[in-house]
Amino acid sequence: MAAIKLRIYDLRKAGQMSQKELADAVGVSVQTVSKWENDVCMPDIALLPDIAKFFRVSVDALLGLVPLAGEEYIPVRSGEKDYWENRLEYLKASRRAMWNEDYLRFLVEQVWKIDRPVDVLDCGCGFGYMGKMLRPLLPEGSSYTGIDFSANLLQAAEKLLGQEEWGTEFICDDFRSHKFQKHYDVTLSQCAMRHVNDARAFLQKMIAQTKPGGLVVAIDVNRELESDGLYIEGLAYTELCDRMGFRKMWEKERQYQGRDYAIGMRLPLLMREEGLTDVDVRMNDRVSLICPEREDYEELTECFLEEKGWKESISGEAEETAVREFMNHGLDRKEAESYCRRQRKIQGYVTKNKEGLRCLHYRGLMVSFGWKKFDDETGGNEHGNCDQKCAGNSAGGRRGCGTGDKYLH
Repeated sequence: MAAIKLRIYDLRKAGQMSQKELADAVGVSVQTVSKWENDVCMPDIALLPDIAKFFRVSVDALLGLVPLAGEEYIPVRSGEKDYWENRLEYLKASRRAMWNEDYLRFLVEQVWKIDRPVDVLDCGCGFGYMGKMLRPLLPEGSSYTGIDFSANLLQAAEKLLGQEEWGTEFICDDFRSHKFQKHYDVTLSQCAMRHVNDARAFLQKMIAQTKPGGLVVAIDVNRELESDGLYIEGLAYTELCDRMGFRKMWEKERQYQGRDYAIGMRLPLLMREEGLTDVDVRMNDRVSLICPEREDYEELTECFLEEKGWKESISGEAEETAVREFMNHGLDRKEAESYCRRQRKIQGYVTKNKEGLRCLHYRGLMVSFGWKKFDDETGGNEHGNCDQKCAGNSAGGRRGCGTGDKYLH
């Protein structure tokens, strides 16, 4: 059974009503109303319909079992700087098992055909993980620029990449509002658009910062796929996949603040709508297999627990705060408490079985990409005043060439 959390105080304050007004309406003393609001005692069950009628809500809403209609929506802050200032360990843990190097090499060399030096812009670069992965795969003479609004993350990025021989630059600013001094051959983002409130605007800025003929790459997840991508031996897979009302939460977040957890699936179509050509999409092939037989088992396990937030259990006041936040985003109390209860169960199981944990984790990471049209939009292999015929572009070999310093031949 879901816990009862009376909303009398919240309803009274929202309606700018006094305790005496409520007391007179339902025939009790002011002291009794005060006791209700301070959880000293509960109203008599026979009074619940009258109290609910007074506030013009359902009894379930009065008891805190469903969200209050019209209650102020509190947006998720993960698209803001302060949210990420202390999230370095989480990012390191989640990126530890995100890519197979051979597959990223396949994308760079065989799919995107980057075979000449390129200037790369990483939008929302975090601690420089993608820069570190790309460095050995790009042609000599390439450069990497990472932009992020978190000074703490960029400090870690400088430690990770700052001493590399090839050109590296970091910009501490919000990518969405920063005024760049140059354009780039390859503009990419990884797991950034799921957090912002307007993914289309973020994509438009990426395209604007890309040279004509350049490559735009957006890597992101779809929460439906991600929710089905966890298996832990010893726990019911159907329970692990249960979304506990999260579909309602995802839809409300999209409606109220534009935060789109299905952005991984929508990106290829958005790219086409925004004018990119040769748009395509791949699935990242990395699936984390964690079992004691692996040499890196201990490291993988620690990263897995850090990423999932299972190193420490949450209960009491912190759990009630989480329940309230979930309810504010569309879940009812039963769904929210069920989710928290499941998290406690999983956290307890993995902690108890930490020495022999066996699980698979797939993140549902999708890789969408396309090429920016040339200004003259002539297409083909001949462009403007260039008398050289070629099959390459500034990202390495897809759609024609340009002239002067603006393009690579």
